[in-house]
Amino acid sequence: MIRSVRDRQVEDSLGEQSSFADWVVGPGEPDNSRFGELLEELRLKAGLSRADAAAELGLSSEYLRLIEVGKRTPALGQMRNLLDTYGAEGEVEKISPQGYRQDLLVLDPVNGDPVIVEFKSRIREARRRALGGPIAEDEDRLGATYEPPDESRAAEIGLVVSLLTRADNNTLRRIRKLLEAKVG
Repeated sequence: MIRSVRDRQVEDSLGEQSSFADWVVGPGEPDNSRFGELLEELRLKAGLSRADAAAELGLSSEYLRLIEVGKRTPALGQMRNLLDTYGAEGEVEKISPQGYRQDLLVLDPVNGDPVIVEFKSRIREARRRALGGPIAEDEDRLGATYEPPDESRAAEIGLVVSLLTRADNNTLRRIRKLLEAKVG
């Protein structure tokens, strides 16, 4: 069963939950299966076969199957296209009334409840640290502190990250070794 925002707000008021997301998805996250089920429900509600949806999204049917069973998660950048393809109600990276940037807010097609999903990835966590944003809870417990870079450094970091996303594995390994040698 999908936990609704109303349930989360009740838990927050009782002090049992402190997160602003219903689910966290990404590599190794426990909510991947529930998120995959939600995406499958959205696809079925749209009347699309897996093959038709995959073709329209530019994915393979096998990759879409892996997403729906929770073995893979789509990138946050793919979510607007996915919501549009499925005709689903939702918002990507919208500022909430409380001032928090929600990665994804989507309505559950079964009960109509909103579900807030946070996307995690190594690249997003590195970008958050580099830009002085919130960091993963386990890093925060270790006392990690980061100063936000100035505007030109932030722009340079963003450019480097966008180039890294297009690099092949061999290039990534060479860059990692170079950076490890330079910055430790």
